[in-house]
Amino acid sequence: MEIDVPETMAEVEKEVARRQANGETATEADVIKYTVLASFQAYLEFAEEGHYDSARWSGDNIEVIDIMKKPIETVKPQTDSFVNDFKTSNEACFIYLQEAAAKIAGLR
Repeated sequence: MEIDVPETMAEVEKEVARRQANGETATEADVIKYTVLASFQAYLEFAEEGHYDSARWSGDNIEVIDIMKKPIETVKPQTDSFVNDFKTSNEACFIYLQEAAAKIAGLR
């Protein structure tokens, strides 16, 4: 599974600068939230062996919805937010997301 998202804070900062240079309004938090959601979706699709469920933001949590658009699970950050989780330890954040996706896929 390969997705193109920033994996470190240095890459996040570079992506923020790139977006701002292109005239976009982007913050570290925006880029981290995109990275977290895209990574979780990719992990979920890998664990489910296809795109069956979708991830979306619900406040500071990730909500997983099925193909009928019904919520089936909520993934909460380990701290007060996924942005802080990523800033504290990007590796631990990615592992947590991968484990959460595998757990959800196992319930299906």
